[in-house]
Amino acid sequence: MPVIRRTYFIAVLAAPMLFARPLPAAELLTLSRAETLATSQAPWLAHHRTNVSAAAERVTYEGRLPDPQLTLGAVNVPADSFNLRDEDMTMLAVGVRQAFPPGDTLALRARRAQQELSREEARLAIEHRMLVKQIRELWLALYLEEQSLPVLERSRRLQERALAAAEGRYRAAQESQQSVLRSRQTLARLDERLLATRAQVTRLRAQLARYIGTEAQAPLPPELPTLAPLPARFDATRHPESLAALAELDVAQTEVDIARQEYKPGMMLDISYGFRRAAPNGSERSDLITAQVTFDLPLFKAKRQNPRVAEKQTLASAARLGTEDKQRELEATYQADRADFDALASRVQLYAEKIVPAAQREAEVTVAGFARDANERREAQMRVLEAELELLKLRVELARSHVELLYLTGEEAS
Repeated sequence: MPVIRRTYFIAVLAAPMLFARPLPAAELLTLSRAETLATSQAPWLAHHRTNVSAAAERVTYEGRLPDPQLTLGAVNVPADSFNLRDEDMTMLAVGVRQAFPPGDTLALRARRAQQELSREEARLAIEHRMLVKQIRELWLALYLEEQSLPVLERSRRLQERALAAAEGRYRAAQESQQSVLRSRQTLARLDERLLATRAQVTRLRAQLARYIGTEAQAPLPPELPTLAPLPARFDATRHPESLAALAELDVAQTEVDIARQEYKPGMMLDISYGFRRAAPNGSERSDLITAQVTFDLPLFKAKRQNPRVAEKQTLASAARLGTEDKQRELEATYQADRADFDALASRVQLYAEKIVPAAQREAEVTVAGFARDANERREAQMRVLEAELELLKLRVELARSHVELLYLTGEEAS
């Protein structure tokens, strides 16, 4: 047992030296590098980019007239013989047919396509912000777990020494068995925390690998990154989610205008040219040109146009309510996240300026010899480690809150 314990101590003491070796900057997985890798490789983001490209193509053709139609046929063919030479009026005809949608339908369709493009661009911006937020949250969670490991290791070493001291005092009849069992339980809980933390590190790196591949196994830098500063004010109407909702509302309103055009008659223009054969006496006869215009007759408005317009108006009202709700949601989320951020900033300041220094001073006093025994000194050192670990958690939590706010407010491109 002592050999195993000495081997364990050597491994624990050697581990910080291994991790302390300076690593080239290119080997470190910084937060900005993780973001760059994710945004350049994420298939879902590429999916939304293709949606934007498709919407841009739609803008170029939605306002155009439909393609003309070519008509070919035989005119005035006798029904009894179906012989093209029996009747003088029989002729072969070729023509062109062009449809003209009613009213301003074409212009409105072009406007709708442009609005749909704006909606897809806003959705792409949403996905980009969401992806960056997810990468940042995963990176910060991984940073917290990895930075917690050395603190937990130091706590375990202190608790192992406390257990050994308790067992020695118990053998000397200076400590109760209950104290020894309590020390063993504390050590076991620390072992469980270490196992859970290492498992969480593995899980988080696996999740990060979904976005950046094998680069997720690279070591992290020792310091938290500096995030973009937060703006002083928040305008919910400029957030991509709000812009997407507004674009959806514009599309719905344009759909109402398109439906109203159906009260106006559409038109179909037909022009055909008939080729006539020569007369029986051999004289040539003139070919014939036919032109006609066909109009839609929107007579049954109560059964078709009125319900269609009512449907589109209802959908536009729903889109308007959805837009208002989205803006309220964004504003409420910002206010709540800002309150959390300010509270966390105050807690970080309190821990950094008062709680951790106080614990360190207490430990220094006990180490200087004012404590009654070594166990009291170890307890003071444990309190320092717990305070440092809590400060680390608060700093990471503050960074996460910062990330949430940047998702809402946006940031300047670096």
